[in-house]
Amino acid sequence: MPILSSRKSYAQTVESRRHFFARLRVLLLVFLAFELVAGLLFMAVSVSSKSMAPTIAAEDRLLATPLLYGPATFLGKLPALVKPARGDIALIDPPYAERPAFLAAVTDALLRFLTFQRFSPLAAKGSALKGPFIERVIALPGDTVEMEDFIFKVKTSESGHFLTEFELSEHRYDISKPDLPQGWSEDYPLSGRMRPIVLGKDEYFVAGDNRGASSDSRLWGPIGKSHFKAKALLRYWPFRHFGLP
Repeated sequence: MPILSSRKSYAQTVESRRHFFARLRVLLLVFLAFELVAGLLFMAVSVSSKSMAPTIAAEDRLLATPLLYGPATFLGKLPALVKPARGDIALIDPPYAERPAFLAAVTDALLRFLTFQRFSPLAAKGSALKGPFIERVIALPGDTVEMEDFIFKVKTSESGHFLTEFELSEHRYDISKPDLPQGWSEDYPLSGRMRPIVLGKDEYFVAGDNRGASSDSRLWGPIGKSHFKAKALLRYWPFRHFGLP
């Protein structure tokens, strides 16, 4: 009586390898398509801070597009379709942000893809503290901007007087003001006042709507167009707040 064997024949082994590599190719193509869409067209953003409250809350989910501001690729940043406008909500890379090495970026993207955006080695190492941040565009190149009682006032290059950020913006929004400790000096960071500064020809001033819990241009200064990563288009979660952020 022949002895039963669990060993595969050579033909079965070849067929198993063929199926394995076929599935691997499909997975790779899906991953590349996902990265292409996320890097150029649309990206899902999970908010992890209260810096944009009351407009955007922690754990909200946003859909953003890198295409409008010019997506960053391994060949460099592509031309932008539009310039950042007053009131825009954007993903910003702060001036001190360091781009990860190519291999680290690819590994991070692959693990985020395989875990449905639940795990990011770069974020686990503290890279989330280096951005990107969600900010609102307050002032444009050539503007003069100052702040009183946590409200920014802007004098455009075409105007001879200051207007509030709300009067100049095409977007309606509100801000959150902190309760400062007794004796908090106006010279301290995140106070309610800021001396006027004049923006250069490629400088934008951005800030969070939560004026007491936002790392923004008040701390690290104006930024250029190259630091704009994506423009927020809509909030898709929680569903009861679905729509423009």
